[in-house]
Amino acid sequence: MQYIKLISSIARNFDAIVVSGDFENPEVLDVLSNYGRPVYAVVGNMDPYGIRSRVQKYLIEGRVVPVGSFYLAGYPITADSIRDLGSRLILVSHYPPHGTSVDRAWNGEHIGSRSVRRLVEDVKPLVVLCGHVHESRGY
Repeated sequence: MQYIKLISSIARNFDAIVVSGDFENPEVLDVLSNYGRPVYAVVGNMDPYGIRSRVQKYLIEGRVVPVGSFYLAGYPITADSIRDLGSRLILVSHYPPHGTSVDRAWNGEHIGSRSVRRLVEDVKPLVVLCGHVHESRGY
């Protein structure tokens, strides 16, 4: 909860709040939405069964959303629908691209998504926001 309070103190500096899954408690999205910024999310593999219907209004999976002069795209999404956005694209995926510094499991094995990796190589987004590998924080 300490991070939620930190976000409340700095949210005014951002155009949007993005959650890349594994929030486990859908109420956290409602709390974040009270900070006066739009909240966008993708679900994670640790999120409880049935969460998708409870957080539908925040989900951007398969969609492109303009945020300022940038675009958020929620994975899964087709390359054709985001290819032209390139340097203005922020891809949001629960799963990190395979073979990166943020997809290493506790044993050192790369456990990221090969399909996310292919998409990144194809459309070359400005940034990929991802979660999934809790022990591999980084950028």
